[in-house]
Amino acid sequence: MKVSHRLKLVIIFICIILWVPFLVAPQEIKIKTEKGIPVVYNPKKPAPPPGVKCKLVLEEELCLGDQEEEYLFSEKADYISTAIDDDWNIFTLDPKLVEIRKYDRTGKLLKTFGKKGYGPEEMDRPSNMMITPQNELMFVDSGNSRIMFFSLEGDYLRYIPTYKLRLRRIKIDSQGHIVADIMEYSQDENRERKVTYAIKRFNEELDPVFTIFSLDITEDFMKSIEGRQYTFGPDTYWQRTEEDNVIIGDTRNYEFAVINPEGKIIKRIKKEYDPGNVSQDDIDGLSDRVKKLYTIAKHHKGFYYFTIDEEGRIFARTWERTKENRGYYYDVFDPEGRYIAKIPINAFIKRWIGGRLLTVEETEEGFPVVKLYKVSWQ
Repeated sequence: MKVSHRLKLVIIFICIILWVPFLVAPQEIKIKTEKGIPVVYNPKKPAPPPGVKCKLVLEEELCLGDQEEEYLFSEKADYISTAIDDDWNIFTLDPKLVEIRKYDRTGKLLKTFGKKGYGPEEMDRPSNMMITPQNELMFVDSGNSRIMFFSLEGDYLRYIPTYKLRLRRIKIDSQGHIVADIMEYSQDENRERKVTYAIKRFNEELDPVFTIFSLDITEDFMKSIEGRQYTFGPDTYWQRTEEDNVIIGDTRNYEFAVINPEGKIIKRIKKEYDPGNVSQDDIDGLSDRVKKLYTIAKHHKGFYYFTIDEEGRIFARTWERTKENRGYYYDVFDPEGRYIAKIPINAFIKRWIGGRLLTVEETEEGFPVVKLYKVSWQ
């Protein structure tokens, strides 16, 4: 018996209806134990477990730099350093103005201190300001090759010269140790060049106390030198937690490793991703020298940098721009390492504190401002 054409179509349609739920079933987060370490495998799209709050709500409470008659900052938003203390005083550091400003939580300017120069209390090309666990204001004085320390009242305390070591990202832990990453160059027994990336703990004399993490990157380093390929952003980015754990992010493979103060990996977090294309705007932002000497990569890495909020969520800034083109999308992982949200934020996240978020961002006209938001989750 022949089946009519219409009946065939009905059968095909029913089959499609039955199979669609299987084809579009949401990807799941998987947690496995590998070599005694829990590893969280995340899919490309957010998969928040039932009951997990994954919608970030920001309510603006303060904006510094939005006066009609004058804009406070001379640099671009991503160059401005900020810090905030437990009393909600906000500190700003503009590398071009070469001064630190202290505001109260209402936005009133309390004090300006620091000036350009090469003396003990002066600075040149300052950056990366933070408030240490010891309640001191610290920043990198790259022009003078040192780390500077001031009190929260603006009094000069001391500096640590760094010209003997090429320290990169610098933090201070709860014990007062300097935690920094460094590239080390050496030769092996066959006099072959060796390059090691390491995160170390140093004392105030910059003597190494403990190696938290190290990785032989000789092969990748030589490939980048010989191939002269320019890639956007670092291959590795890290943060220190309040418990003195170090979270290291591998931007190329989109992986995180949580390492305790003793240097033991206690968790790994991985996420699937599709590399985003490098845009013409990305290329136009490069210097003529870079464009002349290097081959520009066609794809971006998984993420650029990340921050950690007070509850342990990881916010990884991706390379995907927001609709307004003033910010980027952030992938959010909960304290267990599960990928729960993808959130557009038109700002550079600086610090999470007391249910608040401190940011630096640009107005629609392109002027940088510092903002403080109240944070809630729904």
